[in-house]
Amino acid sequence: MSTTNNIAFTAPLNPAGAGPTLNSEQIWAGLLLKIRSAETFVPSAIQSTIVVSESTDPSTGNLVTVREVVFRENQRQVTETVTAYEPSRVVFVQPDGSTINNVISEGADGELYMTFTFEWRHSGASKAERAAFLEREKKMSKLAVEGTITVLKELAKDRKI
Repeated sequence: MSTTNNIAFTAPLNPAGAGPTLNSEQIWAGLLLKIRSAETFVPSAIQSTIVVSESTDPSTGNLVTVREVVFRENQRQVTETVTAYEPSRVVFVQPDGSTINNVISEGADGELYMTFTFEWRHSGASKAERAAFLEREKKMSKLAVEGTITVLKELAKDRKI
């Protein structure tokens, strides 16, 4: 029996009538900021972020950050390893193997999208518990993508990215 909930949510980064328009460089700068300051993007879920270390993977050249985040709901502290795959993807891996991808993608006409994929591991959870987790995680995935886009637009408006 699987103990993993897999979820994905996508939203347009520049829907008609919703300015400012973000470019790829601004979006990438925002995702790099998100690595170091998760609470800026999801303040309702994350209380704080502390960068433990940053390095460059010698085989790929990708930025690898180890960070500690404190979750608001239960004050749980989690050490995550975050890898930035410039210019399109940031991968967050938690100690239990749960993995979150933040992906910037381009549509057929050049429009930009933000997709988050979540692989939430729930070792030992019953089918009913996983179902309850899944409902909460689906809501959270939508809020995470839309909230990140909102913050990116605010940062762009304030010329911080």
